Amino acid sequence: MDASQTPPELTDRKNAIRTAMRARLAALTDEQRVSGSAAACAKLIECEAFQRASTVMLYMPMRSEIDVISVALEAFRLGMTVCVPRVETGRKSMHAIETSTFDDESMGADELGVRTPTTGAQIPHESIELVVVPGVAFDARGFRLGRGGGYYDRYLARLSRHTATIGLCFDFQFVDTIPTEQTDIAVHSIVSDRRRIDTQPNHSTAPPKEPL
Repeated sequence: MDASQTPPELTDRKNAIRTAMRARLAALTDEQRVSGSAAACAKLIECEAFQRASTVMLYMPMRSEIDVISVALEAFRLGMTVCVPRVETGRKSMHAIETSTFDDESMGADELGVRTPTTGAQIPHESIELVVVPGVAFDARGFRLGRGGGYYDRYLARLSRHTATIGLCFDFQFVDTIPTEQTDIAVHSIVSDRRRIDTQPNHSTAPPKEPL
């Protein structure tokens, strides 16, 4: 469902959560953001879904989001294929673009102004074994509140059932309940700077990689 088709009452509830959460995110000090990001990323790296993946989709962090640079560096060290999103607003779609660095020199901006590689192959969604998903807020069921464009929900809906999805956030970004629509897609796990919640513990992931 596009934002224009969302019932006004549901839109109001979502926007109220966004407004409150953005205020809390804006109030974070640089020190809190750095320490929270480090703690959340360390927990993510420990996840079996990360350790078993050979191709992982991260995101290019905005200032209000967990900085995933340490996850990217570990993925590069382990020889994983790393990709990040690039959106096409005209088609309301999002693609995964391979990158071998997060350096500013190799990055441009997509149509929403989010950093994205200036070059790099498009990675088929069926090849991705783990997608790390940002959000403005999450609930314990795995539902997330994004920025309102619906790009992640449309992308997640296309993934293989073997692809693991992990939401990444600061712990205060958990709320009791995210107002949902039929098109909203829950993630399999959520990792914060303080805990990990497996929202779909019986999710079937791809078999482990063969030893080299």
